[in-house]
Amino acid sequence: MNSLEIAESYFQLSNDSNFDEITKLFCESSTYKSGNGELFLGVNDIMSVQRLYHGMFARLEWKVISVTETKPGIVHFNFNFVGETHTGETVEYSGLEDVVVYDGRIQHIQIQRL
Repeated sequence: MNSLEIAESYFQLSNDSNFDEITKLFCESSTYKSGNGELFLGVNDIMSVQRLYHGMFARLEWKVISVTETKPGIVHFNFNFVGETHTGETVEYSGLEDVVVYDGRIQHIQIQRL
C-alpha cells in the first residue's frame, strides 16, 4: 500500500474499532498528538489511548470531508466526528488530521480540533 492508502485504511479501521489491524500500521517509534494536545510515543502507548477513547462510545464515526497527500508520505484529512456515549449523549466535532507515513508504517499522527 502507498502512503495515501495506508492513511485511508487507518480511518476505516478506526471507524470499525479494529485495534488488531490498527496496531499493525504503527511501529515502536510512532508518535501521536491528540486533539487535546497530549503526546504519545510508541504503538503500545498509542493503542492504549485509542482503546480508552473508543471505549467511551457506544458508536462512533469519523467522516472524511477531504483528503490530500500534501507531500510524499504526508496525508492531510479534514474530518467530522460523531459519537454516541454509553449514556446516549452525542459528541460532535470537526478537525484536521495529518498522518505521516514512512517505510510503510505510520510514523506520526497529529490532530487539530476545529
